[in-house]
Amino acid sequence: MHEMALVRNIMEVVVEEAEAAGAAEVTAVHLDVGEGRDIVTELFESLFQFLARGTVAENARVVINATPYRVRCNQCGEEFHLDFKDRLSQTCLGCGADRDYTLISGNELCINKIEAIPRT
Repeated sequence: MHEMALVRNIMEVVVEEAEAAGAAEVTAVHLDVGEGRDIVTELFESLFQFLARGTVAENARVVINATPYRVRCNQCGEEFHLDFKDRLSQTCLGCGADRDYTLISGNELCINKIEAIPRT
């Protein structure tokens, strides 16, 4: 049910923003979803459609932009992709520091853009 709560929160924000902007209909919702969120895209989209019934977002497409893990080396500042399953990816290519980094992306879940048709 964790995913249901996430989808409900996003859907509520989308509807609130669309209504505040005077939108007649939301046509698409663009989301940035980090690799670390472990979201099943098809389930997320289905839950959104289910929860959006009867709202201005009822027919909206959900567009998910997957954001990979990116880290910054604490030693030299180099930014690189991190794959937790690949031990070699945890070593900085710039200076060779091993597992000494700060996460800068890959755990986000945010609304990037809401496309809507204005009321006429």
